Amino acid sequence: MAEPDAPTPDEIAKAAGLLANLKTLEEQAAHFNELVQQVNSAEAQCLKELQKQRKAVKEFLRHKNTATVASSNNALADQLEVIRRKLQHLEYQFPKPAHIILRLAIGSCAPVSLKPLKLRLQYKAEYEIFKLRFCLIFIALSAMGAFVYHGRVIDAVYGFLTLYYYCTCVLREHILFVNGSRIRAWWFGHHYLSIILSGLILITPATPTYASFRLPFYIFSLYIGIVQYLQYRYQKSRLYTLVALDRARPMDTVSGDGFFSDSLEREFLLLLPFLAVGQLWQMWNSWFLLSTWKENALREWQIPVAGALFAILGAGNMLSTLWTYLKKKQGYRAQGVRGSRFTNMPGSPPVSPGVVVNGPTAFPFPAPTGAASNVSKSD
Repeated sequence: MAEPDAPTPDEIAKAAGLLANLKTLEEQAAHFNELVQQVNSAEAQCLKELQKQRKAVKEFLRHKNTATVASSNNALADQLEVIRRKLQHLEYQFPKPAHIILRLAIGSCAPVSLKPLKLRLQYKAEYEIFKLRFCLIFIALSAMGAFVYHGRVIDAVYGFLTLYYYCTCVLREHILFVNGSRIRAWWFGHHYLSIILSGLILITPATPTYASFRLPFYIFSLYIGIVQYLQYRYQKSRLYTLVALDRARPMDTVSGDGFFSDSLEREFLLLLPFLAVGQLWQMWNSWFLLSTWKENALREWQIPVAGALFAILGAGNMLSTLWTYLKKKQGYRAQGVRGSRFTNMPGSPPVSPGVVVNGPTAFPFPAPTGAASNVSKSD
């Protein structure tokens, strides 16, 4: 048996070089882990200090003498407003505790806090693109199911995709909430109920009631998809404007029927009737399913449960839209009084110092050169 060839000097030198590179990388990994530990320790210390300062500010603002003096002293009132804004700005810089649903889904030690801010903005942009793509997919599937193909295959595909969409959305929104996005509690509940409703529609047997409801449901889904697309276009452009004017946070999302802004825009008023029609349509879906189930004494338990869920979703959406409209209307009336002293709307801290809000490098939505002047005039 032939003896193996002895290693050449080049092979020995190459192996030694690889070993040296791996040792260098090992030292860098140890240094990296040390830096991460320092960052986490500093973050924990800052959170403790933030909680302490939050408590001190609240106690100071609740003092009766402070409120009395501020009502007659503009200098103190301005200083109190600066204190509120700085506290809100600091709260935005640090992660919030994860909701119990997120902890149960991915564990309490999962790294859901994204650092730095650029990574958080990238995750938010990816979430919004995800929603836009699925909105267009649902429009296409709804049109196909209503006018092209009437078999159960398209129903199964549509039901599975809606179930996947809402499950994914609710997890992403929980992560965004931890990282500074302001999402109303109703939309979390809306998505949980939509998960249940999507599962029910997916497993509902092909009965005469299902067949009679199928076409109206797909037309309803097509209408909702188109309205959601229009909402996305309106909210995306409007959010860019509000961030540029320092009236919204960079991590605010385009979700639901609006974001945290007190501006009563013409576009919102234009969309309002279409939102109302969609919500009344949800109530009609509920009435149709419940009345059909009651009149025919059907045994399918999915029908009344789906009808009840449509009623809850429709009523909740109506109340949410009404609350948004009243809040925007109230903010619009008070905008002239507040705007003479502060450029920010209440509850909207300023963007970080040094962030460019105008021009081609605007944060977080770059705009063509010259768009900043148009933005400032549009509000």
